[in-house]
Order: sequence, then structure tokens, then C-alpha cells
Amino acid sequence: MTDSIQTRVEADNWLPHGEQLRILLGSDHISYGEVANTLRAKGVFSANTHKEDTIPILSSTLLRPDEFLTLLETSISRETKPKEQPQEIKLVSGDADWQSSIRELSTRLVDLVDLDKIHGVRFTSNPTLSFDGTHTASIDYKINRQDYSQDLLGRDLDFSGKIVIRQQDGNLRLEILSQVSSKETQKVNDQILRSVASTFKLAGICTEAEPLKILFGSFENKNRILFLLRLAGKFDVSKEPGTIVDVTIRRNEQIKSLPDAPGIKWMEGAFRNLKIDGDKLNDIALFATEDHYEYFFITKLVVDYIFEFAQNKVLCTVIYNFDRIKTAERIMSAPFMYSVDRLTSIGNSNVKASSGIRQQVADVVRAKVNILFEDLCIKTENAVGSQPVVA
Repeated sequence: MTDSIQTRVEADNWLPHGEQLRILLGSDHISYGEVANTLRAKGVFSANTHKEDTIPILSSTLLRPDEFLTLLETSISRETKPKEQPQEIKLVSGDADWQSSIRELSTRLVDLVDLDKIHGVRFTSNPTLSFDGTHTASIDYKINRQDYSQDLLGRDLDFSGKIVIRQQDGNLRLEILSQVSSKETQKVNDQILRSVASTFKLAGICTEAEPLKILFGSFENKNRILFLLRLAGKFDVSKEPGTIVDVTIRRNEQIKSLPDAPGIKWMEGAFRNLKIDGDKLNDIALFATEDHYEYFFITKLVVDYIFEFAQNKVLCTVIYNFDRIKTAERIMSAPFMYSVDRLTSIGNSNVKASSGIRQQVADVVRAKVNILFEDLCIKTENAVGSQPVVA
């Protein structure tokens, strides 16, 4: 990627500073830790790592080409990294012929997407349908996004999207995995899946006109927090629980006053969104008392795990989050997503030689998400407005 970036921005001849650098550093795709690390490498140490403190300092300096390219690569790779959104369609019978219905759509998949509603996007590879056996169907495509309101390389980027539809052993549910790499591919996937579900309903294959998603409002607040914290726990392929290294907390603004307990009272009037990073956050006081869970939301959790697959032992980072919703009124409709952010080999393992390890990590995470959600979700058909939730 470095050669491509270097060619496009002529990094060897450009030393960004001031406003140009401030816009880049303020991107959601560059973490405050990366800004702080770049600053430390220049011999500047800040009392804290908040971007409002570190960006003005770094923006007053010049970045060397290698420092600049590293930040750009981080920004691009993080935005384009695949994220998974689990969904499902409930079938009226285990032998419903959903395969024939989706085959009928295969010649007009591109027509199911209204790109006029997705600004600056065009298909570079039209959606195509393929089958892996008789129980798994996939839809793949690629898009290009041009958005000149974005900073630097974000103005012209390519993204891929994928939808996997799978039925296990005559089950009464179709498991759907919506794989997205940008907001735009998420919108494309949503449009395609709504049309697929609507077609199934007309054919009498299912009863709902939209796939069912895991939403923020699919849980009571206590169970939503337990859902995320238990995802940070031990897996079958790990000997120890995961380590929480980053968490984003949002104050439950519907509750105006907090109890006098020291572990929770400090939140009153202190913040709307609070991002905490550290080496081990599993045991912070805020998580210790379940009685306090009603007063705050967790919207993002980043967890480090050590997983073992046969002879391969890897350190992997998984990001769990509910899609960012700025208004409290709409937060209940925020969908749940997760992504395998990075893999690092341990000992004699060779992650690069084992291309399937990332998929294995995603598979075990998806399985645990399904189990925990089934256990902790609100058992109702319409928990969030007209949008059903998975029961």
C-alpha cells in the first residue's frame, strides 16, 4: 500500500503541517494513541493523550515522509477493513426453497440498489451471486467512492462488500452475514437484503419483509453491557479471558440524577461520551457493580485475545461496537458490528502462511455472538419500533 499512497500524494515532496495535518489527525480512523505515539517519537510528551491536547501540538510540527505515510496507511487500512454485521431471516419451514427465489434475483442484483441515495458511489464490480453447495449463497461486489469533503486519500477510495446467506441442516432460520468496509457498502448491503427479504416474503418463504438485526435496542441496558463484557471473556480456543484495551462509554441521559455511590456519582455532568484506553480494563470499578449498569451505555469495546488453532497461536484484536449514532433518540436503532482488527503470531506460528486464521477467528467470534445474544436479548417480536429483533 505504501507505494500506491506515495505515488498518489507525492509524500517525498510534501511535508504536511498546520490545517492540512489537523484535518488528517482528526479523522475517526486515526486513534488518539497513534497521534500520541507519533508525538512521543518526536520527543514530545503530553500529560494526556486526548486529541484536543495532542493534535494542536503535532499540527505545529512537520511530519517526515515516513511518519506521514504511516498515518495515512493506518487511516486507509482501518476504514477499509471488513466489518461483520450478523442478521437473520426466519423461514416458514425448514425445506423452504429460498435458493430458487434468490437465483431469480441474480440477473438484476444491480437494479436492487438505488445509488442515487448513496452520494458519490459507483459500482466497479457489479453484485454477483454464487453458491457454495446448496446451503450457502454469496453476493459480492466492489464500489468506488468519491467524496471531496473528505481529507486526503479519503476523497477517492475503493471498497468491497459481501453478503453471505447460509442455512444449517434444515434450520428454520437463514443466517446472514453482512460484510461491509464502509458506510456506503453498509447502505448497499441493506438495500440488497431488504429486496431479498421482500422477495422471500412474496414467495411465502418468510413472514418479515426485512432481515432481523442485532440492534442496540434489542437488549435491556444491563443485558447489553453483559453481552459485551461476556464477549471479552474466555473462548473455547483461548485459555484465558480477553483483555479489554479500549472502551467507549456513553452516559444514559434519560436518567438525570445518579446515586451517591462513588463508583458512579462522578459521571453526573462530567461527559456525554468517554473513551478509555489502557493495558487492562476488565476490572475497572465501573464494571464491578451490575446495579450501576442502568446509568451508562457501552457503545464500543476493543479486546485482545490469545487464540490457539492447532499449531498456530495468535494475538488478535477484535472490535465490537454499535454503529455510531449521534442523537440519543436514534441510538436504539444502532446495529451491532464486529471486526478482526489485527493478528500477530506468537512463537513459531506463521499468521501470514495461514490465510484461514482470520476467518477462523471471525467464525468463533460469530458463534459466541449468536449464543450470547440468544441468551440476553429481549424476548419480543418488536422491541425497536417496527424493526423486529432476533429472538
